[in-house]
Amino acid sequence: MLIKEYRIPLPLTVEEYRIAQLYMIAKKSREESKGAGSGIEILVNDPYEDGPGGNGQYTHKIYHVGSHLPGWLKSLLPKSALSVEEEAWNAYPYTKTRYTCPFVEKFMLEIETYYFADNGHQDNVFKLSGSDLRNRIVDVIDVVKDQLHGADYVREEDPSLYISRKTDRGPLSENWLEEYWNECKGQSMPLANGKSIMCAYKLCKVEFRYWGMQTKLERFIHDIALRKTMVRAHRQAWAWQDEWHGLTMEDIRQIEKQTQEALKMTMAGGSESSGDDGTISAGDTGNSSLAANLGSIEKPEGENASPIIKRRSPEPAQGSSDASPEVSPRLSQRSGEERKRLWSSSKNNLPSPTSSQRFDLAAASWRMESIVRDSDSCSDDEDEFFDCQDAVSLAKWSSLELLNEEDPDASPPVIVESTDDSIFSQRYLKSSFSERGRSIDTVYPGSPTLSTPSHQQGKGSNVSVLILIMHAGSVLDANVELTAKKSDTTTFRGGLEAVMRSHYSSMIGHVSVRLVSCPSVCTDSLSILSGLSPYSFDVSPSPSVSDTPHVTHDSVPLGAIPLMATCTPEYVDAISKSVQAANATFQEYIRSDEGRGFNGQVVIIGDSMGSILAFDALCRSSDNKNDDQDDYYNESITVDGRLLSAPSPRRRSSSTSDNANHPKFNFEVSDFFMFGSPLALVLAYRRLATECTVAKPAVGQVYNLFHPTDPAAARLEPVISAKFSMLPPVNIPRFQKYPLGSGQPYHLLEIVHSNPQIFSDGLTPTGYSQLRRLSEVSIQSTVSGVVDSLPIQTINNLTQRWWGTKRMDYALYCPEGLANFPTNALPHLFHASYWESSDVIAFIIRQIGRFDYSATAGQEEKDIAGFHPSQPREKWIRKRTSVKLKNVTSNHRANDVIVREGTRQTLMARFMYGPFDMITLAGEKVDIHVMIDPAIGEWTLLSTEVTDKTGRVTYTIPDSKTLSYGLYPVKMVVRGDHTSVDFSLAVVPPRTECVVFSIDGSFTASVSVTGRDPKVRAGAVDVVRHWQELGYLIVYITGRPDMQQQRVLAWLAQHNFPHGLVSFADGLSTDPLGHKAVYIKSLMQDHGVLIHAAYGSSK
Repeated sequence: MLIKEYRIPLPLTVEEYRIAQLYMIAKKSREESKGAGSGIEILVNDPYEDGPGGNGQYTHKIYHVGSHLPGWLKSLLPKSALSVEEEAWNAYPYTKTRYTCPFVEKFMLEIETYYFADNGHQDNVFKLSGSDLRNRIVDVIDVVKDQLHGADYVREEDPSLYISRKTDRGPLSENWLEEYWNECKGQSMPLANGKSIMCAYKLCKVEFRYWGMQTKLERFIHDIALRKTMVRAHRQAWAWQDEWHGLTMEDIRQIEKQTQEALKMTMAGGSESSGDDGTISAGDTGNSSLAANLGSIEKPEGENASPIIKRRSPEPAQGSSDASPEVSPRLSQRSGEERKRLWSSSKNNLPSPTSSQRFDLAAASWRMESIVRDSDSCSDDEDEFFDCQDAVSLAKWSSLELLNEEDPDASPPVIVESTDDSIFSQRYLKSSFSERGRSIDTVYPGSPTLSTPSHQQGKGSNVSVLILIMHAGSVLDANVELTAKKSDTTTFRGGLEAVMRSHYSSMIGHVSVRLVSCPSVCTDSLSILSGLSPYSFDVSPSPSVSDTPHVTHDSVPLGAIPLMATCTPEYVDAISKSVQAANATFQEYIRSDEGRGFNGQVVIIGDSMGSILAFDALCRSSDNKNDDQDDYYNESITVDGRLLSAPSPRRRSSSTSDNANHPKFNFEVSDFFMFGSPLALVLAYRRLATECTVAKPAVGQVYNLFHPTDPAAARLEPVISAKFSMLPPVNIPRFQKYPLGSGQPYHLLEIVHSNPQIFSDGLTPTGYSQLRRLSEVSIQSTVSGVVDSLPIQTINNLTQRWWGTKRMDYALYCPEGLANFPTNALPHLFHASYWESSDVIAFIIRQIGRFDYSATAGQEEKDIAGFHPSQPREKWIRKRTSVKLKNVTSNHRANDVIVREGTRQTLMARFMYGPFDMITLAGEKVDIHVMIDPAIGEWTLLSTEVTDKTGRVTYTIPDSKTLSYGLYPVKMVVRGDHTSVDFSLAVVPPRTECVVFSIDGSFTASVSVTGRDPKVRAGAVDVVRHWQELGYLIVYITGRPDMQQQRVLAWLAQHNFPHGLVSFADGLSTDPLGHKAVYIKSLMQDHGVLIHAAYGSSK
């Protein structure tokens, strides 16, 4: 939840502000109404009693905002749904305003305002408490210092220049607020010299609960619309005082009535079929079902849902600012005939029977409800609250307006001469781009949420991961403004911080995000393909028809856009510009206070088109490319340049220059994440055009994240190995269900080992359900196991060509209702969804925050603390140790420890190497760490011990360091090679209740002595989760030898058993049941544990 409180002081009295505000609203309503599609209708403007704030004036308006919404959003909604209802309760000096959209149920903007004769110093006028008060952000708007830019700036409305003729007030200095308050504080206003001061306290709550769009729309409303609108409106209230000075409330009510009648006339001019006969037009038939069908992408409200009231009816006061849900009698009288009249479509807007718009209007009316967003956050910050606006005047969403735009003031299109009559000509491309982008509002920086602090404190860099977001937009973005890219980056950064706070607290302060703005490469391709569309004549703007829509690209083949975009001569220059921008961003970061001394890993995230640019840039940086790859890279770009010829003036020198002269990254990249990338299509096309092998980028691991229904995305693994087309992509788990991951296998060798029949000729593939997660020992010794069924050459060829050590294709969840949307509306929706997806962010954190970067790189680690040993590696104490441990992997293990508080806290672990414990680590140093406060995530070194001849370490925590009640992670690290073992220490009070489960006796439905994946007994996981939710301590016991600990723990994680304390037998035992009995007896007698229930076999 984001709560923002705006405080807007003005040099007026509270009563003057009331007159100024009402006059300003009436005047702006007239000025901004231009007929159907853009204007304001005043339906009700009557007094009320016993409503919010007591007695006041109730108004009900309709804002037609279709021309102000982002083009991608308009493509999802029917035309007559592009309206917003405003209900306002004005019980001055308290007002309440609510904005809703009748056909988008999960959108709502609510505003509360108090007016006081002060400078804005009161801290909590809305009586917030708890998390609302802690999370509140206060933003003071100064009408002098907060300047507008570009077309929004009007010199006559600048308070620093304006002088009133009637009152002789002004101009205001930059320090006017302090000067006026010092004079007026404690005085009766206005003063003798005419000076006065007041402040409007505004609290805003906004909600748009739809999958993939929530954060983007909420930030759009807040960053672009609200603050800029309030700044301009209050500057106008001051600068228009010669017009309202001397007016009374009776004069204002008369002006409001005149305005209401004038607006009726204005809006009627564009709506001949207003519905007076009570009939509903064909367009409304589809619209009436929109609310019922927007549900499949709706985000349901959780237990900590927003306190926003859902009903749109007025509410009586209850003696405070809190509004009651009771219905005001006056509003409840709104008739069905009036509702029909309000929302009936005009005849001019009805689609013809032969037009595809008839179907689109009906389809759009129900598709939104199919994607109502489900909750993907378990925190209290699911709802973001923003501040109010006095009039709905939404600025356009930057680059997304380039495609769908209705510009009533657009000039006639450029007429192309016959000698230049080619869709490849510069005049055509410039003309097409100009027509699409002509009505875009220039959005200037200035939003406080997008700014980066200029001064960061700290002597050194604590950041271990730098994320560079290479942003070039989706395949349908002809151009992306910098503010849109900054907004996406801000959304991602906010989601990253929220996920880390909730489940990965040890990562806080160790990850930094920076934006790399890449050039747009799809502009010419979109223009050409739009001109080739069979419907180009029907959707291109016409100077004679004012209501004709602009190019929508509904029939443009999405797969062809990246192919054409990457084969132009300018594409090589675009790569170079992207590399230069990334290098500049990196250098700027390491020179900053936050990044000074940075020595961590660099991670690149590329969006749909940015990932293609990043991939080609990484291919330039590859140091181990062979000659074939060099030939491939140079030839593919050069040949592609010939496939789509262009006039010679467009060809640039870099497109024919040698690859060695191209700029390269000045840093190494460890991980590369791609969001909905069509890179596989581009690589397949280049492969066919050049007949060269696919180049290998200079990166540690590539992750291709996509939604299965994304028409612009493609799988990458089959490009490397066709056999992976028979394997499904890895499903990224839902964050709200598995915040720490689901334990499914990621490692390449795990997949090969589990599916040898797929990688052998002549055999049929097995289902993905048979994949199992292997232990660390199994991963390290996979080659020896796979050799039995696969030639070693097959494994070597695959691993040498693979881009990393893990799978590359990862599928994300998306609502099934997205199938209802038009194909060409999806790229914008998917592109927006990545930046706010907790599933994506949690997955990235698990990959970049892992502890072991080699042996277990393919596993989702439970220990995400990014542990770094405090002691450097040392030489082995025994010389023979280094020889014995060569080419073997560790198999360290330790049982979790449960002790009663006040008793000795003894930690034990055993350090072994090789399969079947062939090698014992004897006489070597082991560092013992414990995480005393898991919320902070810092490890404390308890002691350094030496293993005995059996490889065991036994350490009793001294009384001075004894731990109190709690569950503490423990890590023992071998000093010689930094291998480690993790387990837990539980310090419990007497009579702690627990539930014991025998792993083999209660969880498995089949016997597996050899270690193969046993089946899970039906309902076993649900039973354990039931006891865990009731608050019982979960204990797992097994008679298996502890050498199988890693395998068994991986099996538990794979099948999503909840966390519990585990006990294994010490070595091979002839009496496994006796071991279990002794362990349970020790818990009960020595530590006072009460066993509430126990599950096991009949034995």
